[in-house]
This record gives sequence, C-alpha cells and structure tokens, in this order.
Amino acid sequence: MTSITAGGAFYRIQNALEANSRDVSASMQRLATGEQNISAGENVSTRAIAIGIKGELASLKVGMQNGSEALNAIEMVTNDIKILNDIIIRFEELNALGSNGLNSAADTAALTAEANALITEFAAVQTRSLWKGEKIFGGTGADNKIGMGRNNGFAGGSLGLTLAAVGTADATDVVGSKMAIGGAAGTDEGIEALKIAVDAQQVAAGAMYNQISNTMEHLTNLSATYSLDMGKKLDVDFAGETTNLAKGQILAQAGTAMLAQANAQGQSLLALIQS
Repeated sequence: MTSITAGGAFYRIQNALEANSRDVSASMQRLATGEQNISAGENVSTRAIAIGIKGELASLKVGMQNGSEALNAIEMVTNDIKILNDIIIRFEELNALGSNGLNSAADTAALTAEANALITEFAAVQTRSLWKGEKIFGGTGADNKIGMGRNNGFAGGSLGLTLAAVGTADATDVVGSKMAIGGAAGTDEGIEALKIAVDAQQVAAGAMYNQISNTMEHLTNLSATYSLDMGKKLDVDFAGETTNLAKGQILAQAGTAMLAQANAQGQSLLALIQS
C-alpha cells in the first residue's frame, strides 16, 4: 500500500541545505575577515590564549623601541667618554711640559691656565651628558630605567642606564710633574687613576651596549615566534577554508538538485491519486 511519505525526503534535504548554508556562510565570513573565530562561542579558549600572546607581543615591540633609544643614548655617552680621554691625554702633555725646569713663571702660568680650563671642561662634559634631561654620569638606576618588555631577562623588566661620575683635578698638580689628579699631591697615582676610571666607564658603557643589543636580538626572535603562534591561533586557514567553501557550494548545488527530485516524488504521488 502506498503512503504519503515522499515529503520526508524533502524535509531532510531542506535541513541539510540549511546546515550547509550556515557552513558556507561561516566559511565566507572567515575568508572575508581573515579570522578563525567569528562567533562568541567558537574556539574561545584558543582565542583567549592568542590574545594573551598578542598582548605580550605588543610589549616586546615597545621594548625593542626602547632598546633602540637606549643604544642611541649609549652612543652619545661613548662620544663623551672619548672627549674625556682626549682631555686626559692633554693632561699628560701638560704634566710633561710642566716638568721642564727651563719654564719661566709666564710659561707655568700659561700651562696652569690651560689646565684649569680643561679641568672645568672635564667636569662639564659629564654634567651635560644627558638623555632627555636625565643624567648618565652620576645618575641613578631609578631615573634611567629602560623598559624592555616582557621575557627580557632583566629584573623588573627594565635596565638602569647609569655610569659613575669621574672625579676632577687640581691644575697646580697637572703642571707640576706630580700627576696628582684625584690623588694626594706629589704622588704618581692621579692621572693614571683618572685614566683607569674613565676606561672603566668605557667598558661599562660597552657592556651595556652589548647587553641591550643581545636582548633586542632575543626579543626580535621571540617576537617572530609569537607572531607565528598567534597567527596560527587567530588567523584563518585560507587553503582549508577555501576548500570547505568549494565543498559547501557543491553540496548546495547537489542538494538543490535532490530537492527537485524530492518534489518530483510528491508530484508522482499526486498524479497517481488523480488517475
């Protein structure tokens, strides 16, 4: 006995078409936005992880910008240290000239005047060695903090850019063959000790430069890795999603054809009744 059940195929096909239509729409939205997550409840845990990585990535990029600024500041300080070394070399020359027993009182006065001017300049070089108003020589780590972002290896996420201030001199000792800059008059420790102190600052500045450069290289590599990981979690798989879209479109066409056949079954049944 024939029963009127042909409509069941129609509804099943219709449901399949509606589900396929949603999938096609989702694929089109992903391809249009470039994002995997296009609804509130989709891949929420993965998205939360990716957003955390995105925040850390932003911190790293700013840290690299700050690092570049710090390298510029150190290059400025290095140039100032070169000036200090040039002044010390002139101190050595004045010391040798001052030890000449044939010097007249006028000669000694001229040498002393130059030494005084250089001593003033020696202190001034350190005083004006500022970066955006903050002292490098004799500054504090708290004032000169360089924020390097997260995962940089520095305590508190920052590095203090400071160098110890170097002492000054006494012009009488500079030209009196006593080499007593920074030391007791009549000793042979002054100019040599001053040179050692300046060299120590050169080494410290170079160490900071290398430290920041190495940190920036680490942050660059870390940033690239984070970008790749974040992309995998947030960005759409265009190849896979395009395949899904093509598959959905084929299924839509096939489903429409099957829907026509399901309708035809109903028409055949109606024709049977009419006969």
